[in-house]
Amino acid sequence: MQKTLLLIFTLLLSITLLSAGDFIIGTGTSTQNKVPVYGYANYGWSKFFYNNAEMIEAGFTESQSIEKIAFYVDNEKADYVMDNQQVYMGYFYDANCTTAYQNPATYTQVYSGSVSWNGPGWMEIVLDTPYTWSPTWNAGLEILWENRDGSKLGGPPTFRTTSTSFYSAAYKSNDASFPASTGVRSKSYRPNIWISTPTTEPPTPATALSPLDEATGVEITTALRWQHTGGSPDEYRLWFGTDNPPSNLESALVTTATSYTPAERLQYGTTYYWKVVPQNSIAPAMNCPVWSFTTMADPAIVIYPHLESFDGAFPPAGWELYSGTLSDPSDMGVSGSSRWGQKDWLNIPGENKAAGINVWGPISGYIISPIFNIPSEDYVLKFDAALLKYGQNPDGTPPLQTNTDDQFAILIGDGFTWSIANIVREYNNSGSDYVLHNIPMNGETITIPLTGHTGHLRFAFFAGSIESNDDNDFMLNDFFVGVPSAQPEPPLASIATDISTGLPRLSWNAVPDATIYHIYKTNDPTLDYLFFQSTSGTTYLLDPAEEKAFFKITAE
Repeated sequence: MQKTLLLIFTLLLSITLLSAGDFIIGTGTSTQNKVPVYGYANYGWSKFFYNNAEMIEAGFTESQSIEKIAFYVDNEKADYVMDNQQVYMGYFYDANCTTAYQNPATYTQVYSGSVSWNGPGWMEIVLDTPYTWSPTWNAGLEILWENRDGSKLGGPPTFRTTSTSFYSAAYKSNDASFPASTGVRSKSYRPNIWISTPTTEPPTPATALSPLDEATGVEITTALRWQHTGGSPDEYRLWFGTDNPPSNLESALVTTATSYTPAERLQYGTTYYWKVVPQNSIAPAMNCPVWSFTTMADPAIVIYPHLESFDGAFPPAGWELYSGTLSDPSDMGVSGSSRWGQKDWLNIPGENKAAGINVWGPISGYIISPIFNIPSEDYVLKFDAALLKYGQNPDGTPPLQTNTDDQFAILIGDGFTWSIANIVREYNNSGSDYVLHNIPMNGETITIPLTGHTGHLRFAFFAGSIESNDDNDFMLNDFFVGVPSAQPEPPLASIATDISTGLPRLSWNAVPDATIYHIYKTNDPTLDYLFFQSTSGTTYLLDPAEEKAFFKITAE
């Protein structure tokens, strides 16, 4: 059954500031993840209580109907959904919790459905059935929470907790089936709770949670988040814009959520203003402030030509690695975790490095460039690519070519979402116009015109395999973005005998602003020149055993 969940986040105020109808028990900042519920278990239960004295001290001095409860999630969580959650309430007369599982038939069920945990901050649940509690019974309030989801998620929410001198909580979890059996009791696992009853007052002004008021350097993908501070709002009105008072992006938008994601990403280096007015059936909140924040400066690369040689620290500054798959939309997997790494270019030890990935089994990964601001469709993306057998250089064992499942793709996108539609070129062995097995061991230069690709964008390189078969190294090197004319003119080369070694020495003139030189070779000048070697110097010693060879050199 679908339930309406009101999500509240950080609360930094004392009980004396709460509206009538709002009661908080517990101010501790210790954390645990077992009570009210443990997400990393298929099934479980917990029971916990707040005694009569605590309820009265919080403000329950007369019989009232509990309509909402909230727990403080301490860790970063976004839409951590747990289905089939059952919540019960009852009077509790004992001084301590027992370890026994309590039959829910002895309680009143107040909630049944899904819970989507978000944090950090208060996470509020609107009860299906309000529960009336009265101090005249001289009893505490007990809550039984049953997790009957049947599945689990990693990284469960943690809850702020206040220790007690008595056993105030008990819990039990299990993966195989619901554990209707003895659990463990605790004096330190009872969660802080915010209880809401019908209010007789308008709400108090909301508090900005994210971005904080006057924050700077805010991500352009940020969502606005706020919290109510009491008064049980039924809804909120939002104003948002670059004007002040804000209105040009949203004006009096009505929402029951406590977050708002702009329809389009925000602009870099821009100040935004926003205002939230909580309201309930009585009236809207008064004297609500206008908040502001400024987005981060534009990080895009704007100086061209741009060259990345992969010779320094890996991944280079601004580059990102992901362990995802190529799908629609693409599953980018885990950030910072990828099969891509730094390798010797062509598996030849030396200073010339490359980005590489060993493709041998059901593995895949992305390496993604920094963001660029491309000003013109005259620009190109260019890089060198090579396919070799694992650990072999161009003179060694050729790569195996029995598979049809290996894949290499180049994607161009906005850098925030990726899909198959972002693929601008794909190399595979199963019918593609570009055959992966045809990429030479010595490497080749791949050029992709950026026609139709201007403005802010990133380049992603994907490589992967589905089955365990061939064991090959795929490499890319000398990533270039710019206009072709921005590349240095080719140097003039000559061959002479090196005096100190007696070996043939290929040499050429230094090209202004060039950072690296690529040597290409062929035994027949009427045929294609194949990539031979790269160097940052202006000389290269040749093998005197070779009968005939022709060379050409390019500079970047």
